[in-house]
Amino acid sequence: IHHPPTARRATLLPKSNLAASPGPSSYPSSSPSSTPSTGPPFSLKRIDHVVIRCRNFPAMFDFYHRVLGCTVDEPRDEHLNRFGGALTHLRAGSCYIDLAAYDTNHLTEEGKKAAARMHDGGVGLGSQTLDDLNFSSESSTLDHLCLRIDPFDQQTLLTYLEEKKVDRIVIGDKRLGADGVGPSVYVRDPEGNVIELKGSPYQDYAQNNTNQVDKTDHVPNDTPQKSVGKSNELSSSDNAQEDSPPTSLMTKNSNSPNVPMTPCTRICRYNSSFYDGQVCIGCYREAYEIEMWQSMTPMQKSMTLLDAIDRCSDSYLDDDASENNNFDGAISEEELTRQYAYWSNLAK
Repeated sequence: IHHPPTARRATLLPKSNLAASPGPSSYPSSSPSSTPSTGPPFSLKRIDHVVIRCRNFPAMFDFYHRVLGCTVDEPRDEHLNRFGGALTHLRAGSCYIDLAAYDTNHLTEEGKKAAARMHDGGVGLGSQTLDDLNFSSESSTLDHLCLRIDPFDQQTLLTYLEEKKVDRIVIGDKRLGADGVGPSVYVRDPEGNVIELKGSPYQDYAQNNTNQVDKTDHVPNDTPQKSVGKSNELSSSDNAQEDSPPTSLMTKNSNSPNVPMTPCTRICRYNSSFYDGQVCIGCYREAYEIEMWQSMTPMQKSMTLLDAIDRCSDSYLDDDASENNNFDGAISEEELTRQYAYWSNLAK
């Protein structure tokens, strides 16, 4: 009885995006007719360690050990400069950050052979040499590494990073992580890898019960920062206002009220009787639209909001589901309309 949730947006998103990104039909069905999956014969516990390749080992070791405070377990000779300097294990809380040295000035002859042998988890370099390798943070498939820190005093942290001449790139006001939504500061290590220093989650976003789960669009509120050290590739232009309201965007008319960057209410709920359970009844968007929101153009966002307005209106017309759909905390049709006006005006 409802129009297809993607009716407007699907005609506007590039075909490459549609092909590369999962739509509702690609998500596993929870209906009884679904073929049950046995799943893997194990359960995931945590990330044990990450391995970072280093061209300048002394600078990288100094950053992670002295600046970020990673420690070396005892006995030190079993964790520091193993295999002729090819591998160093640094403790970061309950996990390890391993530094794999490709620094020929640091490696012994034994270390050069070990580094070639251990490349790619033990695949090895084959006929290549260490000097043949060409890797950088820009060509890596790793976007960033997040480290939980405590305590998180933003001003103290920023002052410390400035004193250490660390390349600071952006501040995230509300970022979703494994423990919940909290503040973050993003920096670069000496070889350009992006490191997120994440504080404790805000208590306001704690999970209340099994039917209400708090989520974010992951990057809703950012304060671009000027670089302290190297060039600031990820920050906005130098005239960005660092003291602008972190939770909203201004419309073209400076006298207009602030408009949130996302319709997300940070309370996600689904009802199987409403759009087959494919639409969040907190913001009236599909999972696909939530996932793609940050990469959408203003026109695509305005069309997505038009669909959300229709769905919000449908929630009042559907007698079977309206009682469950219209819960306290869901975005209103008036607010969706206000946000639509902003993005459609921006798209002109």
